[in-house]
Amino acid sequence: MAANKEEDRYIAKTARAAAARINLDITELQITCGNGNIELIGKVRAPRGATGNVSVRKDFQSMLTLIRAVRGVRDIQSSRVILFD
Repeated sequence: MAANKEEDRYIAKTARAAAARINLDITELQITCGNGNIELIGKVRAPRGATGNVSVRKDFQSMLTLIRAVRGVRDIQSSRVILFD
C-alpha cells in the first residue's frame, strides 16, 4: 500500500527528528519522503566546535539506522549526501 502525501510528510518530519538525535551538523541536509522512501540530499558535517575524534562517517551510519527504524520508512537513498570529516 502506497503512503499518501500526509503520511510522507509525517515520515519525513519523524526521520528528521531521528537524524537530529545524532551529534552531527545536518543544517544543510534535505530529507524528503515519497511513498515511504526517504531521500537524503546535501551536506553533513561534524558539529560546530567539535573537538577530539569525531567520525562523521560512523555517526552518519548511526543516523541511517535511526531513520530506518522510523515507522513507515521503506528505503533510504543517500547517494547524494556529501560527508565532511
